[in-house]
Amino acid sequence: MQITSAIALFVAGVTYITVATASNITYNVVSLQPNNQTIAVIVDDQVYPLASVSKKSQLLHTGDAPAAASGYKYAVIDKANPSNIIDQESFTRAPVTEDKTLNEYYGRFWNTMNLTQLPTIMDPLPIIDRIESKLHIDGEIPTIHITGNQSAIDNMHKQQYADIDVEGLSMTYISPHDVQSFDDVTLAVAGFSTRSFPKLSYKLKLSKHGEDLYHYRRFKLRSMGVDISYMREELAYAIAESIGLPTGRYSYVRVFLNDQPLGLFGFLDNFKNPWPRNLFNGGKKKGFDQGALYKASPNKNVNPSTLPNAIGNTTANSSQPDWNNVKPNSTIQSSTSDLTYLGDNITEYTQYYSVSEDPSSGSANFTRIMELCKFISEQSNKTSDNAAIDLWNEKIDVTSFLRGIAFEVVTSQSDAYLANGNNYMLYDDLENERLVYSNQDFDISMGTAFMSAEVMHGGNYTRFPGFLERPLTSRLLAVPEFKREIHDLIYNFTRDLVNPDVLNPRIDDLYTFLEQDVAWDKSLPRVGNTSLFDAIGSGFTSDNIPFMFGINGTLPDSVVSNFSLSLKNWLELRSTNLMNFFNETSNQNN
Repeated sequence: MQITSAIALFVAGVTYITVATASNITYNVVSLQPNNQTIAVIVDDQVYPLASVSKKSQLLHTGDAPAAASGYKYAVIDKANPSNIIDQESFTRAPVTEDKTLNEYYGRFWNTMNLTQLPTIMDPLPIIDRIESKLHIDGEIPTIHITGNQSAIDNMHKQQYADIDVEGLSMTYISPHDVQSFDDVTLAVAGFSTRSFPKLSYKLKLSKHGEDLYHYRRFKLRSMGVDISYMREELAYAIAESIGLPTGRYSYVRVFLNDQPLGLFGFLDNFKNPWPRNLFNGGKKKGFDQGALYKASPNKNVNPSTLPNAIGNTTANSSQPDWNNVKPNSTIQSSTSDLTYLGDNITEYTQYYSVSEDPSSGSANFTRIMELCKFISEQSNKTSDNAAIDLWNEKIDVTSFLRGIAFEVVTSQSDAYLANGNNYMLYDDLENERLVYSNQDFDISMGTAFMSAEVMHGGNYTRFPGFLERPLTSRLLAVPEFKREIHDLIYNFTRDLVNPDVLNPRIDDLYTFLEQDVAWDKSLPRVGNTSLFDAIGSGFTSDNIPFMFGINGTLPDSVVSNFSLSLKNWLELRSTNLMNFFNETSNQNN
């Protein structure tokens, strides 16, 4: 390595190289800096300002400097006085042997991290033909920088309960290995009850006439605003994939909006085109007869601030399976999106099952949903013969429903089909002329719940909210074969996957992986103007409880009794209760 010319400045024993005209390493680092500051790299105690800021995003700083012999670190310096180091990383990075660094993130000691993987315990459903994509790389946190009309963005935040799209934005996606930029991007606040949180969630859409991001163009930015652990939803999606369910994938991103850092978000492919063909047809559009994708819509008449009032007092202490003499569970939300038969007027069903994506030809066939609801209503909720199996398989992909329901129970989902009667997807499988069940959005799960902790986490799964009351499950479970299968699924999911021995190693890895970013996220001002929890007097958000407490801590009594358990405490409680129930009932049967 040879430097042909340089201007050196010596201050307090450290050499500042203000110009380096020859070098064999390009340093790249992501950092938001004010106009009067910039980034430098300190190589073997010599400081080299990074001369360029990317035209795609002001966050990406780039410059040439010598390869390090012992190590390097990044620093923030004064633009007007480069000898003035304002801040520097507290660790030293190992020398780079390539001609450039990855796109590194200022203040993070890692670029990629190896995380413990969950085992695959069931093959994907036969209908799944998922595309290979680099959208979600385990152990990496890319950065998304959205820029554009600040007034329109401010208005969207001011009216966070309204459905306002901010169009014409630009977006730059920066991963350790890649930089991509997009124009004509649309951003909107997303969610239902999450609109009341200080940290908002968003939906993001790339132009259909432009490039895609690793074969996707619609995304969700999940705020994790009520998840003290920052990892319940990530784990839930990993569990869903482990058991072969047809749902999305999830990772993490850092999000900046113009000159404001919004924080750490969950990053999820949205259940809209091209999601169906990416999941069911290997991403190929040609020759794919895509059916409609429906979402069971939330009850728009429910005020989000009233949701915690659904907490009930039903207990789940009994270890006896009680299939035939169970009173309706007072904790479940009444719903007309739970496959209740609404009569033969198709229009009724359009109000409760919104079309997330139209079929590739024609329009959404709501007759399929109406006929399924009618079929369910005509089935007896008393014990029926296994001869009904073929009839059920003609109407629905029974395996997707049984796995999905077992998943809801084992992971304590309180905002899905069973407990809330909505927030799930139905895909119209045109080839087999039947509906496929798809779980989605797992933020209120795995110890976070709007219902009684006893019924959500108790061992007797027959008492899980909605299990015996919802139209679908009450009729499915009348078929002995289905009843046995769902029992086995809940047992196998608990024994082989949702227990401390399997999940804790990944939880521990995720804690190390997320710790610095969670601290950064908690330090940021929020753009939401109200808080659901302030409205009900608890003052709880994920910002005011330490990260470790969300993993393995003792939470305030009000949070434990009314809303959330720490993640590992939930996991121990859930798996122990379920396995004790299975052991006790097995002994009784013997």
